[in-house]
Amino acid sequence: MTKSLIDLDDARKQIAEFIEYYNTKRLHSSLFYLTPHDFLNDKINEKLEERNTKLQLAEQARYEVKNVG
Repeated sequence: MTKSLIDLDDARKQIAEFIEYYNTKRLHSSLFYLTPHDFLNDKINEKLEERNTKLQLAEQARYEVKNVG
């Protein structure tokens, strides 16, 4: 979505917000769908383990719904 830039200060604010989003929220496929912030702070293994745990729990929940319910 394109936003209008009112003045130079507004442009700087919008660019800073985008950079913050890009580095801390947006998942990057080339970084194993993690953020650059996670890579910079060496949280790669922690985040991948967290993701695997969530996937295992979801798989177990689907199995229980399918076979128990």
